[in-house]
Amino acid sequence: MKKLLLISLYLTLALTWAYRLRPQAEPKADTTQLEAQQKIAAFMGKGAKDSAIPFVMRLIKLTDAQILSLAEWVAQPSSTQVRQLTVQQTSLEELGPHWGAVLLLAALGNDPLLPPLETHLMVSAAGDRLTTEGKIQLLHLLAQRAQAQGDAKDAVVILGRASELPGAEWNTLRTLAATARANRDVTPALKALTAWIDRHPSEDSTPDLEAARDLETALFIQSDRAIHALDQLLHTLAHRPHQPERTLDRAYTAARSARQGTRLLPWIEKHLATFPDHALDLPTLAHQTDLPVDYLRWLSRYAGICDDEQPPARTFDAYLRLAAAGESAALHRLCALAPSARREKDCEQALNAALNRPQLQAAAILLAQTDAIARRVLSAQLHQQPKARDLHYAASLASAAAKGPGSAALVWQDFLRRFPADVPAQRRLIQAHLSAGQPALALRVYAALPASVLTEEDLRERTILGQL
Repeated sequence: MKKLLLISLYLTLALTWAYRLRPQAEPKADTTQLEAQQKIAAFMGKGAKDSAIPFVMRLIKLTDAQILSLAEWVAQPSSTQVRQLTVQQTSLEELGPHWGAVLLLAALGNDPLLPPLETHLMVSAAGDRLTTEGKIQLLHLLAQRAQAQGDAKDAVVILGRASELPGAEWNTLRTLAATARANRDVTPALKALTAWIDRHPSEDSTPDLEAARDLETALFIQSDRAIHALDQLLHTLAHRPHQPERTLDRAYTAARSARQGTRLLPWIEKHLATFPDHALDLPTLAHQTDLPVDYLRWLSRYAGICDDEQPPARTFDAYLRLAAAGESAALHRLCALAPSARREKDCEQALNAALNRPQLQAAAILLAQTDAIARRVLSAQLHQQPKARDLHYAASLASAAAKGPGSAALVWQDFLRRFPADVPAQRRLIQAHLSAGQPALALRVYAALPASVLTEEDLRERTILGQL
């Protein structure tokens, strides 16, 4: 209330000075006109101040008859004010649509209890007596009031009407969708959104329009019409093949929701073919660095659809390429699919390659702790490379973690028999003994460490262990 009073006082002061500084046609000011202007200014101060202030300054340019008409209008009940500005024929029409919108905003500001749904009907019926921008602003305000009063359904109706106006922008549609979702009925929003999109050129790909198309797909899915969304998007891809990648993104979302990903596979294959890396054979692909993120993303999506809807052999090929591209998660699926796809030899070959690639080695070794094929491949590699310290160390690390504290010491003892002077392994063995509750054995390993590698923490821990 204090804020509204301050605005009203500011407007009245501005009007008073404007009136005093205008050229005087008569030696004495008309106090009746000035009082009427001040009354109008105070009324308008309760509306949107950013639009009210310029119009208050314009009061001095109105004729005496127009000032008196406005003063009479200000004195009317709010419901009458709204009708006179929207559907009734009055002299106020002479002021023009910009005045009409500003005055109506002021009327809403002076009476917050005007029924939103009824008022919105009169605003919508006002025709050219209100500017389009003014109508949208008024309808947004009325929708906010309906929402605040707990009438989400009315708010959806009001925003739906706002979205039909030629000047409706993306913000109106976004607000409508959020309100409809809160009301748990997205059908009105979906109808308005589709109509809004249809009013724009099909080749347009502005950020707002792309966001609207994303939202349309989401609302179709939310209303259990994922298949319809997919049909529509596939039609777009077929008839407008040079659509942005975002169209394919929407089609993927719809296809997965509809569990009809197979219908999209040809389009993903076509998109993958636009990447030069897709033409490379697997060994060459495995040596590529900095593969495009989008290529990996669509290759992963392709494999995921195959995994859910295609035979194991086709799925295996998809994951085989994904593993060659450096995606560690693909190794697990290769091992799982190999028996049913009858591709165990290919799986072993892929795992052997993974063990020799830094970005895949850890995943392959970890997989060997639970999968028979991966375990067999790792065992063969360790046997063939007895001096490959890093490989044996990584394998021991994974094995110790999988077996737990009780057996971890045995794992590191076995490693140290092969690499007896390996300090990191000795430290691992010390921790394994301590975790197993064997401080004497840990102290014995400390005694075997060269003095040159002992840290202050080592010395402190060794002293504590010696006192036990």
